[in-house]
Amino acid sequence: MGRGLLRVSRDLPSNTGHDRRHSRWIRNFPVPRAHAVALAASLLVQVVCRRPLPVPRSARLAAAGVIGTGAGLAVWATRTASPTDLADPDRLVTMGPYRFSRNPMYVAWTLIYAGAGTASANPWSLALLPAVLMATHRTVTREERRLRDRFGLRYLAYTARVRRYL
Repeated sequence: MGRGLLRVSRDLPSNTGHDRRHSRWIRNFPVPRAHAVALAASLLVQVVCRRPLPVPRSARLAAAGVIGTGAGLAVWATRTASPTDLADPDRLVTMGPYRFSRNPMYVAWTLIYAGAGTASANPWSLALLPAVLMATHRTVTREERRLRDRFGLRYLAYTARVRRYL
């Protein structure tokens, strides 16, 4: 993974062991560019246009559950991959959520994005969801080519047994 992801922070102090672990986790917590850009754009348009969707309370509660599920998956995937530099991986991560999805972080951020759009009654974020999915898929296929080139048959065996998304 790498080019399609934004890193939250690179320059965090690391005086103690806990600080180093914490800063490594934060440094490797990737936010997909497509999700971040589309969410920021949709929020800006929402503020300017003020056209909320008529979203029932039950749908907003369900959306909160989707956000929570996505956040939990993001944390699990990030913690599992934390020993690896996602921009330049030195090993193939195949445990934790990577046993079920080759791209659990992208799945997680898509859940968070869709849930946030629904919960906030923001029609613009939902309208941008297909573009987010297409941009994400392009990024994923590019990253998968790099992983295939780097890890060869081990990566191909992994792709044969684990789905790309769900």
